Amino acid sequence: MRTKPMNVTRRESLRLLGSGLAATSVSLPDRRHDAFPAENALDRVRLLQLLGTVPASVPPLAAERVERTDLGDVVREKVTYTVEPGERVPAFVLLPKSGPPRHPAILCHHQHGGEFEVGKDGPAGLGSDPSQHYALELARRGYVTIVFDALCFNERKDAMGKLKGADYERYEAMYRITEGKSLQGKYVWDACRALDYLETRPDVDASRLGMIGHSLGGQETLFTTAIDTRIRAAVSSCGFGSLRTLKRDRINHNYALFVPGLANNGDYGAVLAMVAPRPFFVAARSDDPIFPKDGIEETVATARRAYVAVSAADHLATFFEPGTHAFSQTMRAAAYAWFDRWLAPAE
Repeated sequence: MRTKPMNVTRRESLRLLGSGLAATSVSLPDRRHDAFPAENALDRVRLLQLLGTVPASVPPLAAERVERTDLGDVVREKVTYTVEPGERVPAFVLLPKSGPPRHPAILCHHQHGGEFEVGKDGPAGLGSDPSQHYALELARRGYVTIVFDALCFNERKDAMGKLKGADYERYEAMYRITEGKSLQGKYVWDACRALDYLETRPDVDASRLGMIGHSLGGQETLFTTAIDTRIRAAVSSCGFGSLRTLKRDRINHNYALFVPGLANNGDYGAVLAMVAPRPFFVAARSDDPIFPKDGIEETVATARRAYVAVSAADHLATFFEPGTHAFSQTMRAAAYAWFDRWLAPAE
């Protein structure tokens, strides 16, 4: 049974079934695709319910620049802004030093890897793994990029100092569940606030926003792109498979990956299908021990039906190469070419 079209614009408050769920910072759809496969009836309203309540009001960003570093070919700024009342987030913004006055911009989400001390430093080029420097590399290609610390990482540790690393991550995930929320919902909310911030910058063309991430970052790219239609093109590297294959192979993951009720609402394929017809690139490795290849293929096949139904089959692409969980140079080159195709930074 198809739902009626929704005419909800960004910044309008939406209350769903008395849950207090507000979609003020989230770009909800003007309509669902009429041809969306019936067996994948997940839509943004339902996904937001599964993710849990988000703040009932959105405070001003009150952004501040606290640092500016000239790196030669690009400039790195450190900024802070408000995501929820009383909660500010640190982020790096990397800026091309040449090109037009306004650039396309890409939200770059960092990986997990148990490296709670790294966070935003990885994509910004401050981490020791060059394969994670994608925010810096994209800035050198003409994009404004932003990368923030996800909750539990780098500067966003336990404020009380009692819990470290995975213990703090578990605390944040479990207590959110008791409140009808989820850690995944928090991650998506914070990502949407980063997009809010990008929209305020005079050097950003807000009509050309993208998102990219590896591992946890690829996971967040999937969920955020499904929720927020301001993202015009996206790349997920080693970010998801299917719940069915994860359960089959007894694979544990980060807590945010397990969204309450998602298995009964279409799995990750239904989430990816919600992105259609916007361009989405799935970079993966055929021997990834935490995301079995058949699970990735299953998820993409489900989503592809939605893309085909809206005559956008070429807007969903996959790139497999041999190897285990990593974001190789070849994968990154293909990912960057995807953004060049769809967001096209001007020379």
